[in-house]
Amino acid sequence: MILPRTVWVTLLAGFLAVGLPVFAEDTKVPEGSKELLATLKNYPHKIVYETNRDGNWELYLVNADGSNPVNLTNTKDVDELYPKPSPDGTKLCFVADEKKDKGKVRNVYVMNIDGTQRTKVADNAREPCWSPDGSSVAYMKGEYEEYNLSDFATKGLFIYDLKTGKTREHPNKKLHHLYTLNWSPDGKWFVATVHGGMGFQHGIIAIAVEGDKVVDLKLDGCRPNISPDGKKITWGHGDFCAGIADLDLTSSTPKATNIHNAVESKDPIETYHVTWSPDGKYITFTRGPKATAKRLGNLLPEFPGVEAPGWNVCVAEAAQKNHWVGITSDGKSCKQPSWVVAKERK
Repeated sequence: MILPRTVWVTLLAGFLAVGLPVFAEDTKVPEGSKELLATLKNYPHKIVYETNRDGNWELYLVNADGSNPVNLTNTKDVDELYPKPSPDGTKLCFVADEKKDKGKVRNVYVMNIDGTQRTKVADNAREPCWSPDGSSVAYMKGEYEEYNLSDFATKGLFIYDLKTGKTREHPNKKLHHLYTLNWSPDGKWFVATVHGGMGFQHGIIAIAVEGDKVVDLKLDGCRPNISPDGKKITWGHGDFCAGIADLDLTSSTPKATNIHNAVESKDPIETYHVTWSPDGKYITFTRGPKATAKRLGNLLPEFPGVEAPGWNVCVAEAAQKNHWVGITSDGKSCKQPSWVVAKERK
């Protein structure tokens, strides 16, 4: 049974009220973090993420060092989640949880990076990503008509053309239980996590954009992100590490090799939502304590829209191990970060 978010939050509050150790703390700061933070101060690209700071989920845009936070959405009655910037950094696609109670629904939208010209792409949809040329948005439809917080409750992959407003379904009609869609820079592959669907228990797979071919990349973990040059992949390696591997999408059978970790944490501190910077020099990720009762209601803090007290956005150097720094510190469910390409100065 999937419990609503309100029930989940109420139960957590009850545990806290009676003094049960629902969350653990981790105060270790890696060496060199101050130097990295100083370097990020001059890095031109920005980061966007979801956060629940005032009882409502919003999308925030910040500089690479976490400075100058800007609320892009400012909606009291809508929860905006899962921001994904367009390849040129001018737009965002995201999901919005709208309406209340039995009428609540998760929809996909696009808007300009400054929050203007908000346009609905699809009803009862989730897990959007951009085509490499920024002309289209791919997304999964919700598996159920009733609102559901589970990230893998998806069925059917669709592609929306921004210019024409038309939508087409992927030729493989068997695609389901996918989340964290990526569209490869060469336009030929989707990469996503599959959970309990299409004959897989759990894994990261490559899906041909045209046709029905599906390839297991044999990576332990979930939530992949392809580097801008298409030659590397990063993901949540297990629950506690940010993995990196070389990615070959040029052959008929994609494969990942040279697997290693850029960031490692230990139970109970989890590491999730890893994404590449535009130049491949950095990764951003979220880090925070897992819930002791994390399987309660099948809701996990890494799911979009599920409360994650103590979780913050961090940045790490991709080429060094455990050289990272936190760029948020309030722990208000700061999650799902992605890099936004800085506009070129004319």
